[in-house]
Amino acid sequence: MTHWYQHRYHTISAHEIVFAIIPKLPRIVHPPIAAITALLFYFLLRDERRAVIRNMRAMTGANNVVLRWKAYGVFYSFCDFIVSYCYVPHASHQELLAMLVSEERGAEIIDRCLAEGNGLIVWTAHLGNFEFASRLLEMHNRVVHVARVVEDNPAESMLRELMTNDRLRIVDVSQGVGATIELLQALRRNEIVAMQGDRVYQEGFCAKLPFFGREAAFPLGPFFLSLVAGCPLLPGFVVRERWLRYRVVMGTPILPVDTGNREADLKAGLAQAAGFLEATLKSFPEQWLNFFEFWPAGSHD
Repeated sequence: MTHWYQHRYHTISAHEIVFAIIPKLPRIVHPPIAAITALLFYFLLRDERRAVIRNMRAMTGANNVVLRWKAYGVFYSFCDFIVSYCYVPHASHQELLAMLVSEERGAEIIDRCLAEGNGLIVWTAHLGNFEFASRLLEMHNRVVHVARVVEDNPAESMLRELMTNDRLRIVDVSQGVGATIELLQALRRNEIVAMQGDRVYQEGFCAKLPFFGREAAFPLGPFFLSLVAGCPLLPGFVVRERWLRYRVVMGTPILPVDTGNREADLKAGLAQAAGFLEATLKSFPEQWLNFFEFWPAGSHD
């Protein structure tokens, strides 16, 4: 199964409406507008609602009423995420820091990893505000290469252009070997590579492991790149504390290990990162912006 999701409202016109109206309104009215908008899409996107409820059941085991409330929370979180595009792409570093509820952003850990000279892979997920996270990484005076599959969608191209600048570049990993070489070269220049690790795009290069007690597949690419480059991999997320206010949640650097059993070595690193993702999701399940059923059919029984 390829974890690649788009919905019918992901259009340029829909985003232009948001970008034209929201910045002109006082921020105090944003949350009630988002609450109504989230409720509207909660009912409009029936397949997505069902998938989110199933994901919530796997993560929380809550009863039906609580599941539906938590699923609605995912739609609300997505509203915050979309509105953040009005502010995050062009915010100064001081403005970005002002959007954090705590000064702690893991800067010392990142600088310590970069001091080794082999670059750094930041392993994140579709949790909280990953676009905000990529802009925070710019503050380390390195070019940040965001590795992702670039969707063939004009609206997605619009968002990618917003999130690109002199220090923030997009690398389309669907380009295969060429993208891998580009990322490896970036790491050898002691730059930063940011990769989302909670969606499988290439079936042949993933591993399955227990996740909330059910087997789930995760890509191995970030861990292979870490091994080849000899660089640490750092799990980290930016989660929402309240409307357009965020907090950095960071794990422990995962160092590459080469015992001669490559598959086992890569899977061991993945298990550490996925374990940190699971622990974070236990606190912030409503911020996991996956609108497809994450676990294989039948695994919920």
